[in-house]
Amino acid sequence: MDVAPHPDLQRALEFSAQMLLAARAGDWAAATAHQAECDRLLRQAPVNAAGLMALRRLYQDQQELLGMAAAAREAVEQKRASARTNHRAVSAYINAAGSS
Repeated sequence: MDVAPHPDLQRALEFSAQMLLAARAGDWAAATAHQAECDRLLRQAPVNAAGLMALRRLYQDQQELLGMAAAAREAVEQKRASARTNHRAVSAYINAAGSS
């Protein structure tokens, strides 16, 4: 009986861990850099009993990444909304000052 996941699954787990570390640090370019290779490894790797455990871990990592990405998108959108509001306020002030 196989006790270790296929090497491709093991490598995908390593990529997943690197992606999580980068996302936690806010480096989204690095967090997504390995996604294509991770996906390729997952598609080609045969799954044994140990591989099922690796897939479960990968799924958990991906769920965490998706949650962090959603939170990051929300933070960016809040900053954009605040910047738009500030821009409108400054424009209104400039227009009012120019009318006087």
